[in-house]
Order: sequence, then C-alpha cells, then structure tokens
Amino acid sequence: MSNLFTLSDSSLRSLAAQLHLNGKFNHTCRSAYGRRVLQLTMQVEQGAGEAAVLIEIGGERHRITISHREPRGDVNLADFIEAIANGRIDSAEPAPARTLPALPELEPLLDTAQQQALRDLVRKGGFLDVHIGLEHPVKVAVHRTHNTQGITALLALGESQPRTTAWTLRQQPEKCFRALMESVEYLAAAGQPKTARNAA
Repeated sequence: MSNLFTLSDSSLRSLAAQLHLNGKFNHTCRSAYGRRVLQLTMQVEQGAGEAAVLIEIGGERHRITISHREPRGDVNLADFIEAIANGRIDSAEPAPARTLPALPELEPLLDTAQQQALRDLVRKGGFLDVHIGLEHPVKVAVHRTHNTQGITALLALGESQPRTTAWTLRQQPEKCFRALMESVEYLAAAGQPKTARNAA
C-alpha cells in the first residue's frame, strides 16, 4: 500500500538529532506533490539508553520507544509516523478533538511519464527538464554513487536568476523519489506568478 502522506525533507533530516534530545518538536506530513498537509507534534523524553516518543497527529496520540542502540532509529521513527499519518496503526489514545479541513483531491502535478522519468533519475542518475506549464522547465540533475545508497540532487527553475535547491539524501530509492517529487513541487509553487500564488 503506497503512502498518501510522507514526512517532509526537513523533518526526515532532523529526526536523528531530535531522538537524542528532550523536548517537543513540530513536523509536517505532506501528501503527494505537497497538496495536502498534516501537522504533528513529537514529544521526546530521554531514558536509560532509549527515547520515549509521543506522537500527536490527527486527533490521536501514539507512543513508541526507540533504543539508542538501534543503528537506524530515526528511520524506524519516520516509518512509524508515516504509518500513523496513513491510517495503518489502529491503537491510539484519543487526543483533544481537532478539526482537519476536508480538502478536495487535486490533479497530480506530474503525469505518469514524468514520474517514471524521475524514478529513472533516482535509479541511474543524470539530468532532465521537467515541463510543468511554467515559462521555464524545472531542471533536475541527480548524482548517485554505486557504493552507497541515496542521491545528491540539484534542481533549478528560471534562467537569469534561477531558484535552486540542492540536497543529499542517503535513503532507499522510494524515499529519494518522494523527496525529488517534493522538491519539484516546491520549485513549481515558488515559480508561479505572484497573482496565481495569491489566488491559490
């Protein structure tokens, strides 16, 4: 079953550090192409060699304990959060009632062929111009190494003063693909004319 909601890039990057801190942290789960958003809070309390984590999202509370001896505890926590956001975890304590707005389903930003082209970039590396109805395409370059998992991506939109984003993500190909899609959507939103952004 595919995820409707996934953690944002910034949340994925910060989970590892936050697992070793005490405090409350805010995170965001986005739907495909970032069209819908779920806000969540994460309360972390340090114990003897482990972190007790309380997740509050969508009117529910969920708890998980992550051992600091786990080599990829942040990945397990990310999977747990995304499972909650996508309704795959049933047991939860009721949290104070919260009203989430019902948003209409929007058309995907990229068609099937464009999505497949991005998947191929994640798998092989290379570059691609993604045409999304703006004056200029989103230029995407992906570098991957064969001895480590993950990619380095550089995206740009525009010519004389392009908007750019660059990042490296050491994750499985599907997570890299979702991060790449989110970056394309981010640049697409930033590149819309101001009047279109204000009307949205």
